[in-house]
Amino acid sequence: MFITLGRLPDHPTAIPRAAQIAGLAPSDGARILAGTFPRILLRATADPHALVAKLAAEGFLAWASDPAQVPTDDQRVIVRSLSWTADGFMAQDAKGAVHACPLVAVRLLQRGARIHTSTEVEKTTKRQLNLGGALLSGGLILTKKVTKTTERTTHAKEPFLLLQRADGTPDLMIYEHRISYQCLGSEMGPSTLGNLGLLMVRFQTLCPQAPLDDRVGRPGFVAGLPLMGVDAVDLGIHLVSEARRRGC
Repeated sequence: MFITLGRLPDHPTAIPRAAQIAGLAPSDGARILAGTFPRILLRATADPHALVAKLAAEGFLAWASDPAQVPTDDQRVIVRSLSWTADGFMAQDAKGAVHACPLVAVRLLQRGARIHTSTEVEKTTKRQLNLGGALLSGGLILTKKVTKTTERTTHAKEPFLLLQRADGTPDLMIYEHRISYQCLGSEMGPSTLGNLGLLMVRFQTLCPQAPLDDRVGRPGFVAGLPLMGVDAVDLGIHLVSEARRRGC
């Protein structure tokens, strides 16, 4: 179980005190808790509930989570198209299955982006002058084959809008390049990023009960999370979701 802090008490020594309770050096506490909250205070602890209770007693908003319970896209609906109904919408996934969602079931909108990394390996072979071979062979072998391997790594950013539901059914993930924007009708423009923005505004209008949270997309938020054996973006989404449940 890992321990997350969603909010600090209004006290100048809050961060050193959190570090002390967690058994960390003050410098480690300052580093771990720097940046946008929520932040993970400890990646693992023997008695998470006792630690949470001790933190809560001193005014910290803290909770324990199991890394195995962090949702991924395997548990979400990856939306390929949308159609509107009288009280909600229908989301179709890549397999053609349709998922109905009332507007009142949307509890939180999260905006962020995934970074997709790919590496290409390219091998080129050419002949070069082989002076050693020429001397040893009496001039019969003048060249040799030389193979050069080059790796090229590219990073592609894909923005998303996540609709989190309050009715126990899977959340709905909308990626910029994986959805048809025909649902926007005459508002649809030539830019996929612009259309994703229009879709976000529409959901904000239709679901006033669901706040829009962009913490996952803020610089340094995901990058500042510790390695937990789960995808960093999914971990960030989970932290924000749980923080919102607790009012922060």
